[in-house]
Amino acid sequence: MATVRYTQEEIEKKRLEALQRKQQIQSKVKSPFDPGKVQRNQNKPIKSFSQSTSSFQRPITDPILRSEPNNSRIGPMRTYKTNNRYTPMTPQKFFGINSVITGKCYMITNERFAIETSSYLSSVIEVFKTVDSRIYDIKTKIWNFHLKDYDNLIKKLLELKSNFSIIQIPKSVLQIFQKNLNSSNDISSIDLSPIDATLRDMLMPFQQEGICYGISKNGCCIIADDMGLGKTLQALGIAYYFKDSWPLLIVTPSSVRYQWSEAIYNVLPSIPAHYVHQFINTKDFIDDVKIVIVSYDILVRAVEIFKRRGFGFVILDESHILKNNKTARFNAVQSAVSSARHIILLSGTPALSRPIELYTQINLVFRNFMGYQEYGIRYCAGEKKLFGWDFTGSSNMQELQLLLKSTCMIRRLKTDVLNQLPTKTRKVIILNPALIKVGIKEMEDISKELEKKVSSGLEHHNALLQYYNKSSFVRLKAVCKHVTQLFETKQKCLIYAHHQHVLDAICDIAESMEIGYIKIDGKTNSNRRKDLVNNFQNNTNCLVAILSITAANAGITLTAAQLVVFAELFWNPGILCQAEDRVHRIGQDSNVVIQYLVAKQTADDHLWSLIQRKINILCQAGFNQNILMDEAEVTNQVLQENDQLKIDFFMEKTPEKNLKSDDKMDISDEINEDKSLKNNEQKREEETPIKDIKELLNVDEEDLQNCDWNFS
Repeated sequence: MATVRYTQEEIEKKRLEALQRKQQIQSKVKSPFDPGKVQRNQNKPIKSFSQSTSSFQRPITDPILRSEPNNSRIGPMRTYKTNNRYTPMTPQKFFGINSVITGKCYMITNERFAIETSSYLSSVIEVFKTVDSRIYDIKTKIWNFHLKDYDNLIKKLLELKSNFSIIQIPKSVLQIFQKNLNSSNDISSIDLSPIDATLRDMLMPFQQEGICYGISKNGCCIIADDMGLGKTLQALGIAYYFKDSWPLLIVTPSSVRYQWSEAIYNVLPSIPAHYVHQFINTKDFIDDVKIVIVSYDILVRAVEIFKRRGFGFVILDESHILKNNKTARFNAVQSAVSSARHIILLSGTPALSRPIELYTQINLVFRNFMGYQEYGIRYCAGEKKLFGWDFTGSSNMQELQLLLKSTCMIRRLKTDVLNQLPTKTRKVIILNPALIKVGIKEMEDISKELEKKVSSGLEHHNALLQYYNKSSFVRLKAVCKHVTQLFETKQKCLIYAHHQHVLDAICDIAESMEIGYIKIDGKTNSNRRKDLVNNFQNNTNCLVAILSITAANAGITLTAAQLVVFAELFWNPGILCQAEDRVHRIGQDSNVVIQYLVAKQTADDHLWSLIQRKINILCQAGFNQNILMDEAEVTNQVLQENDQLKIDFFMEKTPEKNLKSDDKMDISDEINEDKSLKNNEQKREEETPIKDIKELLNVDEEDLQNCDWNFS
């Protein structure tokens, strides 16, 4: 390709034309910072090409001044000048001298609010001192005021000309507290005589209080009492009080739906038996019945039938199931209850691990509460990230606790209302490391992967699940040894585990020792479950209940036992607490002992800290799960004398000529036992592959997203 060359006259002509166009543009748009700059530049004579090139000191043959194909991205060299453009970032502001001071408002009681400032500002303090209801906390260095002074104080702070920004209490939340400030909350005057006399005579004082609370909220509330405090009785009492609004719909997990009909027959004898109908399949009908009991799963498949029927009163049992507003289960419930005037939610653990799980439940009973995003930012430390909002955190827990109590939730713990109920003692038993096959390379690699802080959340999930599954095999021998010793005491107990092969191994031990037992897992249907529970409660020869943590943690009463053993840990403290309270509930007349079997150098090391961190968050929101792992008694697994391992077991090489025949037999038996155990473990592991993360966890999809897996 030929090179295009220009003469000196052509170059000078084009340069002058370009300068002329530039001056015309500058004359139309003058700079606001230097009005005379353009005019001065216009009076300035334009240099000739020879004068301008003298400052470059480059010959005309310089390739920079030519249009060379290989240098198409390089233009003529220009002299740059410092402009007078306004720069908002000054050195003083860069170093924070004039930074904005923020103040955050939040409720600390039903009548008072606090303002927490990020730094001291004299003008703000002077405004605080003008309020008569001011109180200054010397320890926290935070000012608080009466709610009646809120509007006036905020107005004064907004009028300040200093660099002060204030985060106000959301308008919807403020209106709730201001309304309660001017209303009477006395519920003791409510007359409970319309309730069936049989039920009314069974109520304890705190249960009467719960019914009165529900009536004062017009039958729209969340009863979040601790497990075993009679939430079913309170819900039926409120429902009977608003009997004129029936038909009544009771939505419950399939495992406990028959217990609801039994409770109605026992405590509400004035209700004819034919009024109660169990909706068992999608071909069923509900024409003229007064009470319909249906499971969540059947409701999803038959939601159109319930929408057409319409129910005036709805009871949602175990409402924490509805924590995710994106599930088909929640959408079906929302459609079915759209025409209901009264809605009661029951759950001993309404928030299993995060405050965001409460939003859907609150919105069902307190409609138009506040927006999802507004709630997430205020109470879930919402952060805007690349793919949307992250609401997995927690913030303003004290205010949220007050807000729930003021609007729709009542919660009592056993320690608050039942002093006569026996105490619950927790023990952590560290399994004997000699019975645990540690040092497996695959497990060591997984453990190192979990300790990495640079890994993504999904990688942590996968690693922990694999580690959890592998750990169930390597700790199985120690678990079986502890269970064997436990069965020898012949005492009634509950044994919880998660993996199927662990449950099967415990059943094998019970059968070999001729111990009467029941087993409840995900395969046990509702009718069979009820019969098994009755057998355990009434049969003295049935000593052990072998239970799945995820399938048998709620809806059953097993007060015939006083001991609960967790052969495996679980990452959700709410599930653990529910499982504990199958024994520690009304009807228990003895002390309850809870045992957690923990193995070092397994997944338990990571699960334990995860459980404790979730417990702390729930306690801040007022949902004390009564799980204080730090106060649990820690002991080591003790082997019986005939179980003590010989010193030869720890020797890598032992010459056979130095051993007696009995010693050879012992070592041979141990080697054969180890080989047999290894083959059984490999066989079980092949039978129970990890098919799906959700299937193993048995939790909703959001539990696998945006979770902080930093265990440090």
